[in-house]
Amino acid sequence: MEKLISILLWCLVLLSAAAFPQSLPEPPRQPRPAWWREQGVVMAGGWEPLAPRLRGGGADDYEKKLDTWRYEHSEELGRRLKEMGFNLIMIPLYKGASLADERAGMEDAKRFTAILHKLGLKVGCYTFSGTILYESMLAEQPSARDWLILDHRGDPTVYTGRYYRRWVNRTHPGVRALMREVVRYAVQEARVDLVHFDNYMVAPAYEPYSVKQFREFLKQKYTPEQRVRRYGFSVVDYVEPPPPPRDQESEQLEADPLYQDFLDYRCQAQADTYRELAEYARTLNPEVLLECNPHGYYGHLNQNVIKIGSVDHTRMLQYGSAFWDEGHASRLENDVMITRFRSAKLGRWYGNMVFQYTPDRVSMAESMAGNLQCLGNPAWYEGRDIVPTPSMRPARIDDATLSYVKFFRGHQELFRDADEIAEVGVLHTYENSAYGPPEARSRSAAFEQALYQGKIPFTLVPSRFPGDLGRFRVLVMADLALVSDPLLGAVREFVRRGGGLVLTGLAAKFDEQRHRRERPGLEDLFAGRFGEKTIYAKLGAGRAVYVPYVQLPPEYMLGMQPVNRRQLLAAVRWAAGGPFAVDVQAPESVTMNLYRQPSGRRLLHLVNYDDAHPVAGIDVVLRPATARGLVTMLSPDLKKNVPLAATRNGGALRFRVPKLDVYALLAIE
Repeated sequence: MEKLISILLWCLVLLSAAAFPQSLPEPPRQPRPAWWREQGVVMAGGWEPLAPRLRGGGADDYEKKLDTWRYEHSEELGRRLKEMGFNLIMIPLYKGASLADERAGMEDAKRFTAILHKLGLKVGCYTFSGTILYESMLAEQPSARDWLILDHRGDPTVYTGRYYRRWVNRTHPGVRALMREVVRYAVQEARVDLVHFDNYMVAPAYEPYSVKQFREFLKQKYTPEQRVRRYGFSVVDYVEPPPPPRDQESEQLEADPLYQDFLDYRCQAQADTYRELAEYARTLNPEVLLECNPHGYYGHLNQNVIKIGSVDHTRMLQYGSAFWDEGHASRLENDVMITRFRSAKLGRWYGNMVFQYTPDRVSMAESMAGNLQCLGNPAWYEGRDIVPTPSMRPARIDDATLSYVKFFRGHQELFRDADEIAEVGVLHTYENSAYGPPEARSRSAAFEQALYQGKIPFTLVPSRFPGDLGRFRVLVMADLALVSDPLLGAVREFVRRGGGLVLTGLAAKFDEQRHRRERPGLEDLFAGRFGEKTIYAKLGAGRAVYVPYVQLPPEYMLGMQPVNRRQLLAAVRWAAGGPFAVDVQAPESVTMNLYRQPSGRRLLHLVNYDDAHPVAGIDVVLRPATARGLVTMLSPDLKKNVPLAATRNGGALRFRVPKLDVYALLAIE
């Protein structure tokens, strides 16, 4: 009887899966200029323009500030940075004063760009932070009052600690015209190689222009009949954006359809303005690179000033070539791993580098291991001083830092054209990130942390551009509460074709609009209802596991692993139906990333986040064995490259890393 039920159940799965294709849209990626691919990026920067320096005050007098400014635009500084190994210099261009008041600084940026280009260096320029120095701007453009972002009480919003820097609405025609002129100057006159837009995470809010645009957004998004079904009425001319939620109101607002649409409007507005600027810049120079700072990706919508989500990385990154994760230095602190692996994995998905502060060995090691051919930003110049990036450690740039820069620059053939080997895909949806249950996002992040520290070859898969799911052996839906029916259909098809699936907790309990399903979306794959027990199911060639809990530690914070991480990792391995491409036996302070180059060479990066405690005797098994079975260990922590003895056994290649200080790259041919 049980066998008959299983057969009938599987027939239903086949019928439901047949309606949905497995291959879904691939992420759009911008072309990479030859130098971007050939050289990679190691950045140094000093990007505060002159006007905000003067307005910010401080102990220095005017002449001293000018003397500092002149040196920061000198050939001598450029030569020093080049000798240290940096190849992309981020310089100041514009930060929101009137164009007249910033003109002198912009002309200095133009001259400095020419100097740096003569030295063979590439140049990125800092532009606009979403705020204006309103006293200066209003003197030139009084109508700029209409640009200001207002909170739900009708008050202007200001940059933290700088009352004279007020946030503006990037979608306002006046701001858009200003930004196009800044981009035109940067690309056409200054001839920079990259344009940086800072703090791209404050979206339209409660100002009259935004309210009007929000109403138009609703009219375009829904027909009158759809608005009736969604809100109970069709006329939206009197709709006001909902207020930011207080903690006790959070769940109620997340289920509010107007709140969901306000989030979508804000995120779409951000993406549209970035797309517009990027497309305009590329009409001026097809090879110019665009990059913004929405801050890092952590599986939820970033927010700033107005405590409502405003940044959806999954729709923004397609328009640029890099983005900033302006977090703290990577490290292990009280057994909590401070890391930016999510940004790196999502960046690679879209062909984006991640710019991040990398002032020490662990941060640079993480960037070499996970980032797309980018060592990040180890150095900041200020006057005659070249120091580690701001507010980071250590206090000075030491020889170890420079050795990492030299190593990265000198081994680009091992970073270029390297595709990540990721056999496990962790699904993310915009809806779950935007207005899914907060506890679901925490549990998903903890599961991902377990995969990272458990050294499982995985990546993140955004539902907006998931591509061909068949590239994976296992899909993970870690408390992915809000999922659409089409995506569930694609997952069923993946399992039908022999894939493995791991579900936890709240997975698929809601549709994409947060309507609770009568039964969780994929519960029909299992014989029975989800409950308090883990369920393993073999479905033809496919496998599926349901784990009821991702158990968070008390006082959970990002960077912590779940208490039941061993159970979760065992479920992933069972779902795979066999060993992964690599096994690395090392403490949880060690992480790994595995890549393949077109030549067939595989590259295994190891990072020890516990830099005070080197790790000895790391055993590695690689599957399948390479043709030659040659393994070479390279590291800036070593004086020379070390060939490692390797043996073949059962189609696998086995070798031992004798000692890992902080970073090692294993080239396997």
